[in-house]
Amino acid sequence: MKLPIRTSIALNEETLRILEKLKEPNVSQSDLIRRALKFYYTFRGFGEGELERLKIHAEMLIGGEHVIVDLDHLVTMLRIIESTPQKDKFWDEHRRIARSHAEQFRYLNLDRILKRLEACNFFRLVKMEDEYILIFGNEEIKKFISVFLQEVFDILTLNAQMKEELTKIRIAVIK
Repeated sequence: MKLPIRTSIALNEETLRILEKLKEPNVSQSDLIRRALKFYYTFRGFGEGELERLKIHAEMLIGGEHVIVDLDHLVTMLRIIESTPQKDKFWDEHRRIARSHAEQFRYLNLDRILKRLEACNFFRLVKMEDEYILIFGNEEIKKFISVFLQEVFDILTLNAQMKEELTKIRIAVIK
């Protein structure tokens, strides 16, 4: 068996605190550092934004309350719904679900809510100083999110104003 190569590292206060929090019974510091290096190696190409999005995906999927649906499937379903006599029932249910989500979002700020929805690939989010721009690929998903956000805004009384445009929704933060 080949002997492991030894190396020393210098830890600042922050990394020492992290190491202390990560310690597990029956796991050596060396093993912990090896696992951390392997994890970093696997995810080193991810920027901070992608890691945050990955955390959101994991949180939603692990809980079992969300699924991954191809956007073409979603758009097809929304188009079919619009052509049925029960489309009003669908939108009423969608509003009810949005109100339920608003209760779940009550501890989140507007930025976090929009980033969470962006992680679902409903839209691309552009953040300006006092404004968010939600850019959509099609009208059906824009309507779906517009109805959803209107309910969320009404429940949470967020200091923001929505304005719909042809392919986007602008959300101005009111100070």
